[in-house]
Amino acid sequence: MDDPYLLTGDTASAPTPPSAAARPGLLPGLLWLVLAVSAVGNSVGSLAGAPTAANLAFGSVTVLSGAALVALRLRSRR
Repeated sequence: MDDPYLLTGDTASAPTPPSAAARPGLLPGLLWLVLAVSAVGNSVGSLAGAPTAANLAFGSVTVLSGAALVALRLRSRR
């Protein structure tokens, strides 16, 4: 008989929790937010004539967050 509450202490039949890649989490949402903010910052910096260092910083953050989102997507497909 199944013991859903594990009253007998038998941990061999205990259900395993889903992996971190299978659970929707906070990370993709934060990465999308970072991607959007950095893309807007890069656009505003370009239009306002901000220094090149600021545009490079925003662009780097945009590329890194985009790459992280692609990596998460590819990892979750397995």
